This record gives sequence, structure tokens and C-alpha cells, in this order.
Amino acid sequence: MNAFHKSITAALVMIGGVGCSSDAGMMGSGSLLDPPAAGQGLQIKMTSTLEAGLETERCMFYQVPADGLYVNKQQIKYTPGSHHVLMYTTPYTEIPTVTIGGKTIDTSGVFDCGENGATGDWQVLGAAGGAQNSDGPPIVGGLPSDTAFKLAGGSILLVNAHYLNAGDKPLDAEIYINLYTVPAAQVTREAGILFFYDPFISVPGESMAIAREVCPISKDITLVNAQSHMHARGYGYTANLLDGSGTMVQELFSTTSWEAVKAKQMDPAVNLTAGQLIDFRCNYRNNEARTISQGRTTRDEMCMFLGLYYPKDTKTELCSLSDDASGRYLGANWIGNGTASGAQTAGCLQAATGASAMKGDLDACVVNACAAISAQTSSATRCLATRGLGMCATECGGTDQAACSACVGEKCTPAMTALATAACP
Repeated sequence: MNAFHKSITAALVMIGGVGCSSDAGMMGSGSLLDPPAAGQGLQIKMTSTLEAGLETERCMFYQVPADGLYVNKQQIKYTPGSHHVLMYTTPYTEIPTVTIGGKTIDTSGVFDCGENGATGDWQVLGAAGGAQNSDGPPIVGGLPSDTAFKLAGGSILLVNAHYLNAGDKPLDAEIYINLYTVPAAQVTREAGILFFYDPFISVPGESMAIAREVCPISKDITLVNAQSHMHARGYGYTANLLDGSGTMVQELFSTTSWEAVKAKQMDPAVNLTAGQLIDFRCNYRNNEARTISQGRTTRDEMCMFLGLYYPKDTKTELCSLSDDASGRYLGANWIGNGTASGAQTAGCLQAATGASAMKGDLDACVVNACAAISAQTSSATRCLATRGLGMCATECGGTDQAACSACVGEKCTPAMTALATAACP
């Protein structure tokens, strides 16, 4: 796998303690939040001790009961000091112990996942809920009584919290997640969570920059709430709904804060139609000398749009190139904020595939392109990222990197040529 493929693969994989597994120990009254009444749901509890001055991420796996859950709303409370508490759905059918990178981890309770971030070490399919405010509204809430977020029986959830203990004493961090359920027979529509993730961010040292992504709506959906996700360099965020021609319909969400972000409840819920677009952008200010790129840790940056919606549609939910999760995040157009021409951007992408390419090189290619060539930039980047739109799967499935590169080069020549001849105003 060459440097380009390592970079894009990492981008697309996507971000002393006591823990409990999926048994009855997960449930019970806590100091921050009482559990749901009997028969109305369950509570997941995650506790962890952080030493003074420590910033890290903590994770825990949870196995959904065999009968499955139909979650109509959530309630989340946690000890202040966390940037977020998130839950992810995963493809695992039992609690894993070996990371994506092949490292064996004791995952029987709460474990540290700060080195690579939760989604850097473990496979995730999408968001299952959470909150970015210790006492604010969660992602899952405000659904009609016949609509629920479905969690399949036996499936594995990954609970993730990003904590900073800025004090001079150990911090006992407590997280309580209440899942309020409804009977399966009551559910006529399945809800989902829009999980738009921009894999291309580049903020030069002591500078400012913008990351911008546009995702299409593939099927008619109803948006219940919306929120952003950035790291500490983010100082401004806007998400707008556009029609098919790119004309603004309405603002969906905006904030000037990267932390303690509260989900915006749509009142009334917003009906989005197939062919419309969600255009979201993150504004960054980097006070460090080094360049900050997209990544899963606090040394990196993120730009995301999250929103509860129904009925569920995987292609729309993951801004996917395909109808399933295999093309997640690649259905977007990435709009640069620089002045690089098509020829310069094409050359940059070619260099980003070389053996000497460094982390963040690809991000800079996309971000530094002028906005007028965003369609060509996105098409070329998408082709390279998918190994010729999947047409080089055989050549790239083994260890012959020369054959892989040759095939990708051939299949992506039309897209690269179109980019190289694209002009900026």
C-alpha cells in the first residue's frame, strides 16, 4: 500500500478505570442520572479515573441484549471535562480484543484509546448517539412515537469519551447513558444519524483555513436536529441546506464554539428532498507553528455534520458513494479555499501518491485548490481513493504495488486530465 492509499484509508476508517460489559451490571442508579423505569429502557454506565493534567480518550464496548433495542430517545449526563461522549455502531458480533493495527487490548472494561482515537483503532459503521455537552440535549431525541433508532440484538456498540483533567487532583469521570425504548410493534419507521465526515483538513502553522464539504441527499428524509463537531482550533461553523443548483434554501446550524456544542432541535422538523445538498464548513485558527491536518486525536482536527433523521437511508447517512457503507464519505464534493489551479492540484495529488508523501499532503492538495474546480478536484481525488472506482480491486488486492499504481493511473487518467485542464477565475 503506497503512501496515498495509507493516508486515504486512515481518513476513511475514521476518531485506572472500572467498566462493565453487557450484563446487568450496566444498569442501576447513579449519582448523575437515574436509570429508566423498568420496561422503558436501560442505562449504560462508564466510569474512569483520570490523573491530574491528563488528556486522553477512554472507550468501552457494550453488547446489545439479544432481543435488540428500539431507542426513541436518549438522556446523557457526564462529569464535566469531556469534549464529547459518543456511541458508535460497529460490524463486530462479539467484543473485539485486537485493534485495526493488530494490537491486542484488554477490552473487558474501560480502556484507554487516546493514542489513535476510538475510530483509529476500531471499526465503526456510524453514530448511535451521544452528546457534546455534559448537561445538554443528546443526539437522539424529539422523534415521533412510532419512530426509533434500531440496535440489532447482539450487536456491539463502542462508547467513547474524550476527557481533559485540567485540575491538580485525580478526576473520577462518570458517564451515564439512558436508552429509552419503545416496543418493536410500535415502530413504523427507523431513524438514523447523519454522519458526514470531511477527510480533508489542512491548517498551516500560525494561520487560518477553512474545510468545506457538500453532501447530497439521496432520498427524501426528515431532519429532527443538527450539530457540529470540531476540535480546539475551530472557531466558526455553518451548515446550510442548498437546492440542486447550489442555491441556499436555509441555514441548518451554526456556532462559534468547538466545545459544549448543543444539538439544535428543528421546530418543526425539516423535510429534505432527494437532490438537495448539505453544505457545511469549519473555520480554523492555528496558533501552533506546525500544520494541523485531518485526524482522530486532539493534535489533529475534525469537521463533521451530525443530525438525527428518518427514515433511515445508508447512502444519505454516510454521504456514501454507494448504497451501503463501503463508499462512506466519498459521495461528497470537497470545496477548496485556495488559489491552486487544476494543473497545480493534479500535480499535488500525484505527489501525494509517492513514497515520500507525508501525513497531511493529500489534505493540503484538496484544501488549497480554488473553489471553482471543486468538482474536478473531488472527482480525481475520489477516483484515486477508490483505486479507480473499484476497477483495480484485483491489481491492488495483492502485494504488487507497481501493478496497482499502473491500474489506478490508467483508470483515473480521464479524471486527472479533466482536473489538469480546469481553470480558476
